[in-house]
Amino acid sequence: MSMYFKTYASSSSGNCLALWTNRCAILIDCGLGSMKRTRAVLADLAAIAPPVAAVLVSHLHSDHVAYYPLRALEHAAIPVRVHEADLAPLRLRHFNGYGFPHLALVPYAGPFDLPGLHIEPFPLSHQPACPTFGFTIRAPNRTRWLKAVIATDFNRPDDVRPHLIDADFIFIESNHDLELLKKYYNPNSRYHMPNPKTADLLCQTRLQSKKAPAAVMLGHLSPQRNHPQLALETVDSHFQQHLAPRDFPLTAAPQTTPSMTVTIQ
Repeated sequence: MSMYFKTYASSSSGNCLALWTNRCAILIDCGLGSMKRTRAVLADLAAIAPPVAAVLVSHLHSDHVAYYPLRALEHAAIPVRVHEADLAPLRLRHFNGYGFPHLALVPYAGPFDLPGLHIEPFPLSHQPACPTFGFTIRAPNRTRWLKAVIATDFNRPDDVRPHLIDADFIFIESNHDLELLKKYYNPNSRYHMPNPKTADLLCQTRLQSKKAPAAVMLGHLSPQRNHPQLALETVDSHFQQHLAPRDFPLTAAPQTTPSMTVTIQ
């Protein structure tokens, strides 16, 4: 059984990632700006994947979950899985006084299963008082389990490195270029990964892994403080400097449009 991955949005203005097998689909975050856009994503995914079993929320910033997407998810009867520490804050921050009487909110704390998927949340260091999580997602494939790792919105590589070892697919934040940050300073950038740190994280991970991932995609690029080519070139340069094999396909997620579909097998 193969896994498939596609992004619908990946930047500080909105994030929505999709992963699926032939048994079920999930969204990781749904921070889209409107019900219309959320419904369009659900319709697109329905044409290529099984029904969405759940939306996994990494943290409560509005570019990852928000009121209008929650309305669309409620109407579509799609469960929303949020960390148990965020159940009450989610209601305070994003319900806007609306009761959401039919929204299925399901807390997670540790690993959990969905049809054909085993999901392991792990904590990330992001903004203070904002619990944030990455996800290791496994699916059976013949004689072994495929492993995909999704991690954005963090600033401490050591939180993530152990989870990336021998992953079949990696979606990782590469938020900003250091020179562009000087030109367009944003204090919140300190809570995100700059291109060189991401490059070093990927390089060290590859050196510690027994095999190359099937693919790596860089995500959550800042529209003002980064460009896809800068992020990709930084990774390639770092691998060359450290004589490490960059023997896997490397792409950058589009910020506001769908990406290609990545097949993981």
